[in-house]
Amino acid sequence: MSGGDPPIIIQGGSVTIEFDVSQLWAIGTGQFGNDKKVIKTVEITGDGIQNYYQSATGNNITIKVTYGDP
Repeated sequence: MSGGDPPIIIQGGSVTIEFDVSQLWAIGTGQFGNDKKVIKTVEITGDGIQNYYQSATGNNITIKVTYGDP
């Protein structure tokens, strides 16, 4: 992670989204952003996940988005 920015974590069966509100702020209804940051990596793990477009076979899916300064 560049500059110590915490990742954005999305988890399921039920949907939970976790992010640092001091790094990403409200820019519209249901939208958060920071135009000074860029996505660095996306990691998707869980049962049945073998590529980036795959139907899950379980409820333990985690998506981790790492971002930071360009």
